[in-house]
Formats: sequence, structure tokens, C-alpha cells
Amino acid sequence: MTKGDRYSNMNEMSAFGFLVNALDDRKGSDGDTGATFPRSDAEDMGRGAHFIPGEVTDARRVGKKVEFVTDCRQSSTCWYWKMPDGTRIYHFNQSDFEEIRDGHSGRCPNCGNTNIGGGTVKPDAVG
Repeated sequence: MTKGDRYSNMNEMSAFGFLVNALDDRKGSDGDTGATFPRSDAEDMGRGAHFIPGEVTDARRVGKKVEFVTDCRQSSTCWYWKMPDGTRIYHFNQSDFEEIRDGHSGRCPNCGNTNIGGGTVKPDAVG
């Protein structure tokens, strides 16, 4: 497995998320809708996400489809959640951010991402 693959970074928090999700009798059949800890959030943590934005969790709880994009294997700072309206919410990892900022003029050498500081990019600004 490579960085960002499903279950490549199982840790205590992702295991806790899967356990809470398994015991949650309020969740829908997708494992996300109505869940206290959506299964997709636990899967994202198992891929290496250090946090899940509240907007992502809230959207999943109401049954909206949110995609966690980990195409860039260079840095978890290049990962993002694609929201149903096309907005991208970028993951932030301090050590990856510093390495790219200092060594590559703030642009990922692999994918060219300039949003290495995290944050949200609205659909009209996504290239």
C-alpha cells in the first residue's frame, strides 16, 4: 500500500471511528447517513487524514456524497475533500506544508498544488 490508500494508516483514531460506527444503530445503510461517526470519516483517517473538517462530517451525516481525493502521493497537504457543490476543502499537514513551502517555493513538485496551507477553494476557482 502507498500513502493515501484505504487502510494504509490505521491508527487509534480511525479504529475508534470504525468501532463507534459499527455500534451506532442510528446510521443508514451507507454507514454515513445519521451516523455519530460516519464510516467514510473513519476510512479517510485510515488513509492518513489527520482531521476531518466539520463540513465534511455534516454533509455525510445528511446523506451527501463527499469524495476524499488522495491522487497526489507526494504530500498529504495536496489531498482534499470534494464537496457535492464542487468546493474543495484541503487537508493540512504541518510537516508536509513546511517541506513544500521551504523546498519548492510553495508549490507541490508532483502535482503543482499551491493550496498547501489548507483551506477551502470554491468551485469557480478550481482549475
